[in-house]
Amino acid sequence: MNAYKNYKDDALTADWLRDIGFNDKTFNTAKLNVVRAQTMAHTLLTQHRALLSNSQLHSLTAFEQACSNKRESQRITDAFCHCVMNINTRINRKLFKQHRKLNKTIITATNI
Repeated sequence: MNAYKNYKDDALTADWLRDIGFNDKTFNTAKLNVVRAQTMAHTLLTQHRALLSNSQLHSLTAFEQACSNKRESQRITDAFCHCVMNINTRINRKLFKQHRKLNKTIITATNI
């Protein structure tokens, strides 16, 4: 009974990891920067694709392809991870500017 519960828990964990963009077989051997950058790349590609330029889109897809293979994910350098993190920072700044602009228009519309 306990083995079956562990099997079900492992399956649920693997499903959750796949949903957030990780490979469940390489997750435990990846470096921390790679895991962080992989999360950021997956979020940008799934939720903020319209804000990305072609070069950023190409870099993020190349990073995700490198992360999908265990051998290539071990070869990912910190510089490549920092590139992905910098792209994430730029997109977050764009989103914050849009949000601030939207809030200003709402506030001015309610004051009128």
